[in-house]
Amino acid sequence: VKCALALDACCEALRKKAKQENINLGVTRIGIHTGIGIVGNYGGKERFDYTAHGDAVNTAARLESVNKHFGSRICVSESTANRCKNLNLRPIGNLLLKGKKQAIMAYEILTSTQDLAPTDDYRKAYLAMNGPSAIEAFGRLRQSYQDDYLVRFHYNRLSKGETGSTIT
Repeated sequence: VKCALALDACCEALRKKAKQENINLGVTRIGIHTGIGIVGNYGGKERFDYTAHGDAVNTAARLESVNKHFGSRICVSESTANRCKNLNLRPIGNLLLKGKKQAIMAYEILTSTQDLAPTDDYRKAYLAMNGPSAIEAFGRLRQSYQDDYLVRFHYNRLSKGETGSTIT
């Protein structure tokens, strides 16, 4: 997680500098999951590949990929979040990731460079997700924090009649 935060800070600084030179770089997205994986050299004489395999690796890759749907940059699973104290997190939802049968809870790691809805206000709206007040809570946040992509995401899905925190 410390490496991901350092990588994110470096990439955002590079993106900001490039933008001053009228070069638009994409956002670096990171997914982190804690579990067992196999890492090593694979192949033979003709082709050699140092890589990682396993369910934990696949889950991390899926978490990296879902960032683009939520507008987040660093997405971590609950198994990672539980092992890292003092992280500034906000819940994304229970994600049913591609190729998985069971949803996993995912969080966005917040950095000091983001201008988002206050974490406490966001959490209150998120906790209301199963009730009728959720759309109103996210609507108020959306009005005040128009650039908060995750607030917009939840408001839009609630507006379409979706309920709860499970996202497919």
